[in-house]
Amino acid sequence: MKAILKSYILIFSACMLLVWGCSDDDGTTLVNLSEPTDISADFLIKQDNSGEVSIYPSAKGAHSFIIDFGDGSEPSEEFVSGQGVSHIYPEGTYTIGITARNQAGATATAEKELLLSFLPPENLEVTISREQSEPFKVTVIAVADHAAAFEVYFGEKEDEAPVSFLPGESASYEYGDIGTYTIKVVALSGGSATTAYTEDIEISTPLVLPVTFEVPTVKYDFYYFGGGDGTTVALVDNPDPDQVNSSNTVGAYTKPQGSETWAGISASLNGGIDFSVTKSVAVDVYSPAAGAPVLFKMEKAGDSGTFVEFEQTTTVAGQWETLVFDLSALDEATDYSTLVLFFNFDIPGEGETYYFDNIRLAFPELPLTFEDPISYAWMNFGGAVSDIADNPDVSGINTSSKVTRLVKSAGAETWAGSNILLDKPIDFSSSTILSVKTWSPKSSITVLLKLEDSGSDYATEVSATTSKTESWEELTFDFSGIEHPEHLDVVTIFMNFDQPGEGNTYYIDDIQLKN
Repeated sequence: MKAILKSYILIFSACMLLVWGCSDDDGTTLVNLSEPTDISADFLIKQDNSGEVSIYPSAKGAHSFIIDFGDGSEPSEEFVSGQGVSHIYPEGTYTIGITARNQAGATATAEKELLLSFLPPENLEVTISREQSEPFKVTVIAVADHAAAFEVYFGEKEDEAPVSFLPGESASYEYGDIGTYTIKVVALSGGSATTAYTEDIEISTPLVLPVTFEVPTVKYDFYYFGGGDGTTVALVDNPDPDQVNSSNTVGAYTKPQGSETWAGISASLNGGIDFSVTKSVAVDVYSPAAGAPVLFKMEKAGDSGTFVEFEQTTTVAGQWETLVFDLSALDEATDYSTLVLFFNFDIPGEGETYYFDNIRLAFPELPLTFEDPISYAWMNFGGAVSDIADNPDVSGINTSSKVTRLVKSAGAETWAGSNILLDKPIDFSSSTILSVKTWSPKSSITVLLKLEDSGSDYATEVSATTSKTESWEELTFDFSGIEHPEHLDVVTIFMNFDQPGEGNTYYIDDIQLKN
């Protein structure tokens, strides 16, 4: 009997040592107490250069795992078999420790190597921009797939330290001098892989109106076409300084022998022209002959089929004169930024040289006759509307063709009127009296003439009263004793001042200093 009992005890002990998890007939569960074996792990590396790695361990006989990430950080919490754990790594090689535990608490450990190499950034796009107001400053923006950060080298200094910025940010730099510089942008992956982009930029003051040929930091690139293509206009000393043009440096264009009748020169301005204040452009021209047609043209950038042009004719030979080109036919919604000049237009070149200078927006000067091709850009306020019109009554003291028409709309403010900016302040050295020819549908109305300084709030005004109905008369305004006569460059006129508008039409002409 004792022998039989001893045999049962030995059999039970063997079962307890070898297997825990098998069931016998009476429901008892037997558990295997041996250590987990065949320990391994799969690594799922996120392909966005974030360094995120998901670790999925496996082992025979394992119930749970603990992961030592191999980078000096704290091991993971214990998690059950079939699950995984994520961790962020820098690029590099790591020895991952995997501890497997069975249900009885027995553990075994294995190691597996993780090699993490980041992808190089892809689809790198760089935008380099400049503002006209800060021509020496550049701003760099970059985007790229898999980029963790960017570095930019601006190329002005030796042994330059790069400027770093993150995706969604920008880097700016202001150059100390004009020149051509190579900007290099490096997209960083977060590891050793990089992608680079380079672009040469030319730093100079923008070419905008007025074009004077006097600013050393401006590249005055006027290119030939229709003959001598690709040649740039030479900058030379003024051949004959005078009152019209006393500047030192001018542009010289030689129309090549046998060139096309439409040969000329063009330049791309760094920005469109603001034609809201005037639609006229003036150019100082020195021609070898009088009677030479000069065509001035403005084109939309990249679209030569969209343009506005005006032709003038030289009147003197071998001396400077100012030609004014009326571009009032322009489309105000179009951005015109390509400037084109044709000298002796429609005639083949004979190798003759023309000089030009001071391309600028043209504003009217006293006397305001409204007859020349300059654009008279009246600015209206309070319900008044002014424009250039035919003289409605060519008789008496005014037989000119063109005048200004001012309509004081019904219901317009009592202070409704119009003003115009002059090219330069009024010169009161010889006279302080201004005269204006007026035509009114009724007499005894107040006409207020106001002179203003466009650069400050200073203004002065004088009024007069009409005495005629539907007839031209001359009114005079005495500005003697004004405090700051040297800065007055805005002329403002109010018809039937201090009375609301009734829809009446008034005419104005020949605003001038009276001797």
